[in-house]
Amino acid sequence: MRRLSCLILAATAIGGDLLAQSNSRGTGYNGALYTIGSATVYGRRGTGAQAYPNGEVGMAFMNGLCNPGTMVIEWRSPMLPDHPKFGFITAKLQNDRMIQISDWSYVKHAFLSLNDPGTCGTCTNTASAQQMYVGCSDVYTAGNNASRTYLGPPHEIDPWLGTWNPVGSYFDVGDPQTGLFPPGDGVRSLITSGFDAVKNRVTMKEQNLVGAANGTLFFQIHVIHEGEPAINRGNNIMSRGFNISWNGTSWSASTSTGAATHGSLLTRWPGASITDGGNGNDDGRFEIAVKVTGPTNGMWHYEYAVHNVDNHRGGASLRLPACASGRVQNFGFRDIDQNLLNDWTSSFTGGEIAWMAPASNPHNWNQILNFWFDSDMAPVAGTATIDQARLGAGALSVTVPTQVPGLQHGVFTGIGCGTPALELRANGVPSAGNAAFALDFVGAPSTGLFAFYSFGGGNLLVEPGCTQWLDGSLLGTHGFLMTNGAGLASIPLGVPAGFSPMDLHWQAASLITGGPIGSTFGLSNGLLVRLAGSTCQ
Repeated sequence: MRRLSCLILAATAIGGDLLAQSNSRGTGYNGALYTIGSATVYGRRGTGAQAYPNGEVGMAFMNGLCNPGTMVIEWRSPMLPDHPKFGFITAKLQNDRMIQISDWSYVKHAFLSLNDPGTCGTCTNTASAQQMYVGCSDVYTAGNNASRTYLGPPHEIDPWLGTWNPVGSYFDVGDPQTGLFPPGDGVRSLITSGFDAVKNRVTMKEQNLVGAANGTLFFQIHVIHEGEPAINRGNNIMSRGFNISWNGTSWSASTSTGAATHGSLLTRWPGASITDGGNGNDDGRFEIAVKVTGPTNGMWHYEYAVHNVDNHRGGASLRLPACASGRVQNFGFRDIDQNLLNDWTSSFTGGEIAWMAPASNPHNWNQILNFWFDSDMAPVAGTATIDQARLGAGALSVTVPTQVPGLQHGVFTGIGCGTPALELRANGVPSAGNAAFALDFVGAPSTGLFAFYSFGGGNLLVEPGCTQWLDGSLLGTHGFLMTNGAGLASIPLGVPAGFSPMDLHWQAASLITGGPIGSTFGLSNGLLVRLAGSTCQ
């Protein structure tokens, strides 16, 4: 009995691994992209106020698929639910920011597999076009992927499960609707003969393409197989560069000479750190790329690009922990529709930086959103939280490890006074072993100043509008300094290795003709510096 119980437990554990999501068909079920290319423009639209460069462009791309697994892949006709679906994104890397420039593009419903000789092994069978056999391959040309016959809206698909219901779908009810909906009859009613050259294809605004030479363009294709386990999805997404140009009357495109690579478009962002997280076995993943630069003028710049890879319930927020007494400014956000009326709102309260989505604009799958801000807090390893936008199986939120502003090396304790104002800021992070750390004083060129410090803070009103932020009973001076021709003076404060954390409060008095204190002095802002600190103050 004991031996049987152990076997049952072992089998249960193995089964749990194989069946990560509820409809997983097992680890042998594995469809893959092996190539993408053939960037092709199919037309533009826009007259009058929408004339060039204010119109829109329609594109498509090719993809090659194969079966490197051990099970046949279902490839049923498009009005049956169990067939592959292809999602498309175009993006632009410009000014060190990776932005999506395509709409929430319509999805290709694959209609048959030719079961050509394999690129993923030896093709085992060619008996039926309604399945892709082990080791076999197929290519969907740009022309196939541009055909609106089987391009449907992305919201109809559950990207985590790979499921789709043809009854009541876009193909079923037509465009415009035939009157059969709801609920539809599951019979194809869509007629595309009246469509213009752009409708339902990968659509981009010309404004995002003008001056493309100043940025780098990429496209991504994502193939979804119903029932494919998440462990096999590393080969389901590929990206590649492309070029596009305007000759005065039309656009033309070409695929770049660079190789197609597996993985999210976010991997094309040089220097970014990329991580992901999902909603357990119940829903799919978000991927976060982050890049932190600086400090510049005492502030770090944080850039986040978030890709909803295959999360069906969508994102309703992006929340980051931060030091409650830190400073955050210059919030930014970019979605894919650029409609200012449905932008996410940003805030910094209670030790949390947050962007919250309106109900009308969640972060849906196959979308990349951008978030950014400046902060006087340095980056540390932390966790982002994405709340789910819709009800469904699983937890209410998804967590993703990433970099967050969690090292508060300098706390802004209060404003200064005097014109021109003298600004005191930390130059770098005063971590143990940083011999280059310094305090910078920035003001008018060739200005004299006295630098003071104390081991405790204060709040003494010296003159109206002028506050001493130091403890006068524990006051020390670093002496007299003079700003250079650029208005900068510095105090080297190198921190030895092994130094124990110590808090010092700093402030400076600058010599200003007609200053608010005795017509001679102004005061800088106050700054609390924690030497060798490693967390929030």
